[in-house]
Amino acid sequence: MAIDWREIASQVGGLEPDGNERIAGTDGGRRALEILLGEENIREAVDHWADGKPGEFTAEMVLRIIMSSVAMERCYEIYKSEPASHRADAAVFLLSEMADVRVLPWVREFLEDSSEGIRWNGLMALEMILKGPLGDAGIASAKEQLIRAESDCDQRLRERAKEIRQQLASDPRQRHLEL
Repeated sequence: MAIDWREIASQVGGLEPDGNERIAGTDGGRRALEILLGEENIREAVDHWADGKPGEFTAEMVLRIIMSSVAMERCYEIYKSEPASHRADAAVFLLSEMADVRVLPWVREFLEDSSEGIRWNGLMALEMILKGPLGDAGIASAKEQLIRAESDCDQRLRERAKEIRQQLASDPRQRHLEL
């Protein structure tokens, strides 16, 4: 199969009106991978993982590498549509493995869930988000969620939240977080 890179560049916003190419960046590259793999295939890979079928770990690694918005949205759809299920737990775990700032709006919901597993994986997602690039509003929101986790009813989760704060506060690369 020959790939029409010009068409893909056009779809990801990598072409100027005059036809010259501009840099689409990592986000453009991720979108290109979504196009090449197909959104339905990505959604099915999330379902494959959540169902625990053979090949699930290969699907997980691909999804972690591409950090697809489509995959993240599918994880959230499973969480919302199948509450208190194994699939919801698996989906939020997978989401925590590829989380970035795009997941931040959902973290509060995860940390408020009645399931300890969902709250734990919400905290793991928050840790990933805090380690990635964040603007001022994202930092403020993420810090608010970390404070929430530090007062969780589960002692293990509270302790892990405090450990995350300490680790990030001691990392010179994370000084901008002001933890």
